[in-house]
Amino acid sequence: MTKKILIIDDDPAIVEFLEDFLQDNGFATVSAFDGVQGIDQLRAHKPDLITLDMDMPEKGGVLFYAAMRKDETLRDTPVVVVSGVGPRPPAIGKDVPVITKPIDTDALMGHLSTMLD
Repeated sequence: MTKKILIIDDDPAIVEFLEDFLQDNGFATVSAFDGVQGIDQLRAHKPDLITLDMDMPEKGGVLFYAAMRKDETLRDTPVVVVSGVGPRPPAIGKDVPVITKPIDTDALMGHLSTMLD
């Protein structure tokens, strides 16, 4: 069965890049451009994994992550942070991989392979 990944990023170019890259590698994708849309898409589509930007309007990555972790039906969805923002925010667990932009696609695929096994 095809794994579904929710891409949450406010930069349309990054979303398009990740959609193309992930689809080319056999994944289905769903996208959101801020944390508010992200929660809606997470509830609607129940993806297997989320790529999450930190710095976004409306509800940024930290607020999205906190809201997700409070919801028992959503909290166990694996997350990979894909962001240009500096060090890991304290609210993001140490078990959550962080990939900085520009995106290292080999590192991303490595995390996806490990987390979606």
